[in-house]
Amino acid sequence: MSVAWVRPALATWICAAPLLAGLPAGLLPASDHRPEVPQPSLGARYTSHDALLAYVHSLAAAAPDRVRLTTQHITEEGREQPLLVITSPENLRRLEEWKAQNARLADPRTCSEEEARRIVEKGPVFVWLGYSVHGSEASGAEAALAVAYHFAAARSPEVLSQLDRVVLLLDLTQNPDGRARYIQSVMEATTPFNASDPMDAQNTSRWPDGRYNHRLFDLNRDWAWQTQGETRAKTAAFLEWNLQVAVDFHEMFPELSYYFPPTMQPIHEGLPKAFSGRWQTTFGKGVAQAFDARGWAYFSRDVFDLFYPGYGDSWPTFQGAVGMTFEAGGHTGLAYRRRNGELLTLESRLQRHVTASLATVAVAAAERKALLGDFHRARREQVALGQRAGAFLLAEGDDPGRARQLAGLLARNGIEVQRTTVDLATTGFEPIGLAKAAGLPPGSYLVPLDQPRGALAQALLEGEARMGLKPTYDITAWSLPIAFHVPAWRAATRPKGGIASGQEAPATALPEAAWGYLIPAGHEGVERTLAALLREGFKATALGEPALLNDQRLGAGTLVLPVQGNPPGLRARLEALGREHRHPVLASPTAQMASGPDLGSRKSITLKAPRIAVLMDRPANPAAFGALAHTLIEAGLPFVQLRADRLGATPLGRFTHLVLVNDSQGHDGAQGKAWQQVLGEGGAAKLKAWITEGGTLVALQGGAAYASRAGLTPTGFRLLAKAAEEARLKEKDPKREAPKADPAELVRPWDKREDRALEESIPGAFLKVRVDGSHPLAWGLHAEAIAAVLNTGDPILELSQAGENPLHYPKEELKVSGLLPKAMEAKLHQTAWAIRERSGQGTVILLAGDPVFRAQTPFTRRLLFNALFFGAYQTVLE
Repeated sequence: MSVAWVRPALATWICAAPLLAGLPAGLLPASDHRPEVPQPSLGARYTSHDALLAYVHSLAAAAPDRVRLTTQHITEEGREQPLLVITSPENLRRLEEWKAQNARLADPRTCSEEEARRIVEKGPVFVWLGYSVHGSEASGAEAALAVAYHFAAARSPEVLSQLDRVVLLLDLTQNPDGRARYIQSVMEATTPFNASDPMDAQNTSRWPDGRYNHRLFDLNRDWAWQTQGETRAKTAAFLEWNLQVAVDFHEMFPELSYYFPPTMQPIHEGLPKAFSGRWQTTFGKGVAQAFDARGWAYFSRDVFDLFYPGYGDSWPTFQGAVGMTFEAGGHTGLAYRRRNGELLTLESRLQRHVTASLATVAVAAAERKALLGDFHRARREQVALGQRAGAFLLAEGDDPGRARQLAGLLARNGIEVQRTTVDLATTGFEPIGLAKAAGLPPGSYLVPLDQPRGALAQALLEGEARMGLKPTYDITAWSLPIAFHVPAWRAATRPKGGIASGQEAPATALPEAAWGYLIPAGHEGVERTLAALLREGFKATALGEPALLNDQRLGAGTLVLPVQGNPPGLRARLEALGREHRHPVLASPTAQMASGPDLGSRKSITLKAPRIAVLMDRPANPAAFGALAHTLIEAGLPFVQLRADRLGATPLGRFTHLVLVNDSQGHDGAQGKAWQQVLGEGGAAKLKAWITEGGTLVALQGGAAYASRAGLTPTGFRLLAKAAEEARLKEKDPKREAPKADPAELVRPWDKREDRALEESIPGAFLKVRVDGSHPLAWGLHAEAIAAVLNTGDPILELSQAGENPLHYPKEELKVSGLLPKAMEAKLHQTAWAIRERSGQGTVILLAGDPVFRAQTPFTRRLLFNALFFGAYQTVLE
């Protein structure tokens, strides 16, 4: 495909257009712009969110023939997330018609080839440009304003022709809260000298930086999982518009130049080959020509891959678009002096994003018919491929709520999910993860792959995404059935029998109970109900061992709410909460069980609302803190955020639980060292005294390593990488002699040096653990002795000698999904993933990983709730 069409526009662009008021010289091509359309003022300072909104509203009012402004979302901090649609007046008049035709083109099962040809011949191509998903990469939103102005106001033949061919959607600021936080920090640090020193406060971030949204989530990892409102609004828009081109504009380290596709390996093999290969090359050539004309440096096929399906390039590509990431060197304040002496300014960063944006639109306009044709062809090929690829089946298992959540997530991704109406056997099916052969009753979920988004369905549901031993930018395992612990299988052909779209059976009324009510353990949503009940003053206990009520098996952790001693309205409240959170509630006429402890047994625990504190600020990993806080908020569990440097001045006796998340990012993250440096000896002594007096410490990943370093637990830990572990041992014993270097490492080829880091890491893999289901930390897991947990690396916890090890890595093959180097597997054998120890009157709970990683692992999330509600439980005789 030719990219010669870029050159004529470049000639006038580079030939020095007269300065446009408010815009840096040369930012836009020389063109006649309509004077009634206001220009933004860009380049000297960041545009606040309020000013950004004011401008786009004035732009839409001044150019109603080309511009339509909508609000996608209102953030938690009350900021509007705008979406601009810009196209020709004729296209805008026919916008709903074009959307409808584009939706038909997206589904080859209902769109004939003749109709598809007509749409391809006449219809516009839909292009999405999204900016500043990481709020600290703030030049993107500045560039978006210039792009919006240009296409709303320009009157050159080139632009008018492009608008005839393109419907442009501008997501100007994908992360309004994070960007506002970042801009405020830069403004506070600004001086009259516009300091460019890399160490100036403008160019260094405070905690948390603007990368994250209000809940401290990385929104560029959330596309497929949709845990955040900003993401759900954006992905819903994608499904509504059926886009053909999508570019996510970022910034990277300031010493780097500019990145655009083609991407590097690994590339997920399920992505449409045209969109992940040929079209990326075509758009890359277009941007390269524009950059070459200005003499700018750039790179491709390095750093950024296309493997993880939750990015702003991979997820749109699975949806049928040419999904791309563009990255400008930046992530700084207003000015930054590079090591080579070059001054990197806000103006130079937004210039590059504007240039790349306009080049992208130019390519899309010139290749309109080919893009539309390939969009339809890729979906048609997916349906045909899916007819040979079969289907996935999901059982409700022991927790229908989790299966229902998984099916709902698939639906939000645009994936069609059906329900079976007949009994099926899984004999001959391929199990996903640790699933075993079983019968599938009516009402099980079926996900056929012969659907337009079948490739995305397969990528999210399959047990393993093949990649080989290659460095990748993110985790290597994410299979939803494994993360949700939902039994799943893949059938080579679509099973025969009854299939229905499926409606949930209406909830039945909860009968009056003579004695009390029971909520069986292990159901999604029970933690929300328990939190609500305890907040509202209801009294509850939990079974400490399994029991049997008539024919109903009740696991340890089952909630017990007697009528006597509870406020009036107990039945009505339980019925309402059961319906809201969609879990069973049983009425019991008696406290006597058919087997197991009776409801008044000593083998039960009186439940109280935990009073939770969570340490925040440096050195807490912002994403780890955010995932924990999000989980507690969603569960309705109040918590107090304690700044780490104020621990010494905080009376801890008011709290029953303190949670310590993973520590700082970077090469020394998850080692506990950063926590040790910040909290010091005084913080460790204070925590130890609080635990001894009855407090429960819940330490996650790097927090667990800190607990070991600080002497809060006698249990030791190790690190994966040889150099890191040797440095840790040297720190403990300065007289320790360094081991001799491995000769093979001394002669490792230069071009293989990156392999060493990969061989000594675990880049996000699901691994097998043995589970003691009788332990309070494991109540309700339904794990049947083995389960899969997500391992993202350090630390390795030794088996506790002083306490219990309810989840540990056995001495057998551990890999369930993802990349696990053999040498790392051997290091994990016979080590702990979860530990509980007594310390005086208190409890220390250590988890080697993050049970709420990105809010993407519902199965291990229950361990956190168990730690908060049941973690200190001991039987009465103990």
